[in-house]
Amino acid sequence: MFTNSNKFSIVTAILPNATTNSVLPVVLEDPGTSALVWKARGTLLQDHWWKRWLPPISPAKTMLQMLVPDADVSRLVSTIVETGRLHQQATGAVFSTPCDSVYLGSEFHVWPGREGAGVTSGQHSLTEDLSIILAIVGHNNADRVSKAAINSGTHGPVVYYCEGRGLRDRLGWLRITKEHEKEVMMVITEESDADGVFEAMAKAGDLHLPGRGFMYRLKIDRGMFNLPSRISHHHYDANMQQIINAIDHLSGHTHWRDQSVFDIGGQGRGVGVEVLKTNTAPLEEQVCLSAWAKREQCSMVMDMLLDAGAPGLNIAYARFNAAGADAYLAGARINEEYGMLQCVTGANVAQEICGLVERDAEQRGLTDLCITLREVPRMATYVPGNTDFRQPTNIALAS
Repeated sequence: MFTNSNKFSIVTAILPNATTNSVLPVVLEDPGTSALVWKARGTLLQDHWWKRWLPPISPAKTMLQMLVPDADVSRLVSTIVETGRLHQQATGAVFSTPCDSVYLGSEFHVWPGREGAGVTSGQHSLTEDLSIILAIVGHNNADRVSKAAINSGTHGPVVYYCEGRGLRDRLGWLRITKEHEKEVMMVITEESDADGVFEAMAKAGDLHLPGRGFMYRLKIDRGMFNLPSRISHHHYDANMQQIINAIDHLSGHTHWRDQSVFDIGGQGRGVGVEVLKTNTAPLEEQVCLSAWAKREQCSMVMDMLLDAGAPGLNIAYARFNAAGADAYLAGARINEEYGMLQCVTGANVAQEICGLVERDAEQRGLTDLCITLREVPRMATYVPGNTDFRQPTNIALAS
């Protein structure tokens, strides 16, 4: 049997590998708690002009993701901030994204509620006006999109790998024409900067062309991020990112960062706000559908989602860590693997997909399954039917 709820959020932490060893035991301290853990990498550009032609530096990262009741989100996020010292420069990030709907199988490992939840003990304030941008692109496009994100003022994207699944996987030998492995690029930014970063990444990735990938935004309920973007060898006591953060704090806003330029009656150039907007075509009421299932059941779940009308899926794999569920073989710790399947589609279509998958899963006896729906305020991808799709003004950007 499945239950439906709208009182859950997905909490994600991005940490250096060394910090994970201290944060994960604290997260899994209470009985019944669990987390999905997988590897990722950061992105750092070199400041020296002659090193900008080299591939970006990619420091190793670890990502944690947990499905948590809304009442316990603040406490968990504050705990991760304090344990991982995420208020310090270049230490990582943690944030929560609210779920509109959650479909839970009867055997899915649900995070337990806790007495006194909702009360935060930390002294570090969390930001609420944040967005997360996720771009799914091919390997040959990733460096260009990363550099565009950093040059538009955000941190170096956090990157992990996924596999794409869709119609061509069901066309026999024609599936050899498709590149399965993609890169998922994750950027956290303030709401005031999100539109500029989004458009810069969409333009750099040529997402208005077919087969180049897609990108979307999710609303962050609360969080904190301190992720680096560049590495340099200067002799100053503070780097540029620290200086910018200090000016933000002193100014009380981020409007001073705007670098939009326009022509004033042919008499020169001036600075303005939001004057270089891209013409957009709205894709309204989109949602991100995510499904979590054991790895050995992912093929079945994937077929169920595609049969129910999912437009295509990307899937990444993670280790399942749970409190008190350690298993060892020859002295080595064994963790189950889960698959994280994801797609973006219309809200009405997503509800129909969830209903069909729920009925199909019950008939097959598949109860260790979770499906979440999260609102997507904006996305960019190729929209079929535009005869002049090579023009940048036809990038489909939902606002």
